[in-house]
Amino acid sequence: MARRKNMQKRREILDNTFRLIRANGFDHVSLQMIAENSGISKSLLQSYYPHKARLMTDIVRNLFNTMWDQVEINYHAPKKNPFTRVDALIYTIATLGMTDKGLDRVITEAFTDQTSLDNWSRMLDEWMKSHNAFSEYSNYQEIRTGIAFIITGVGRLYRDREKHGLNAEQMADHSTSSLMYGFLHADPAEIDAVLEEGHGIIDDSNIGEVHHAIDTMFDEGKVIYS
Repeated sequence: MARRKNMQKRREILDNTFRLIRANGFDHVSLQMIAENSGISKSLLQSYYPHKARLMTDIVRNLFNTMWDQVEINYHAPKKNPFTRVDALIYTIATLGMTDKGLDRVITEAFTDQTSLDNWSRMLDEWMKSHNAFSEYSNYQEIRTGIAFIITGVGRLYRDREKHGLNAEQMADHSTSSLMYGFLHADPAEIDAVLEEGHGIIDDSNIGEVHHAIDTMFDEGKVIYS
């Protein structure tokens, strides 16, 4: 019972923090604000989350997993290519950030702060291991390095998208192409096939449904990643 109660409180804290950051930006949200919105004392909040960076880590982890699940829902191929997944995921992240100012604040923080960038890399690495993604490739370690590399690149493209005149699909395609060519040494035909399949997932996606999944990701009954 105590464990269930603790998880429920953690769920409330994460949901309130997520909403506060969407409304105000990470730098303008304090632990005191989070505690007040969660109906608890600051000291009790810190027994769950000693500092904001840990809160941001869990928010990004849940955001990433929610978006990844939405990519999976719209990926209907019998054999699923991990690079196609990456392409569709980057597109989803960029689209949501470019169409929702609140999510843009969260995504920008995740792509700007070095700790958050490290967390993105670690989460992807954990997902790859648990799902045996890319395990079919002999240069698995090189691909892991490549993914960590493109996360930083995606962050830079996302922040400078107006300067470069890039839309979400272009950001996704540039990043996926760089990963496949630079770290898998794939030929152009293989890259083109992955991008085309990624565009199919994008075409099948309903961004409104993805948005709803994110808005409700801390609701009762949803899996909380921490």
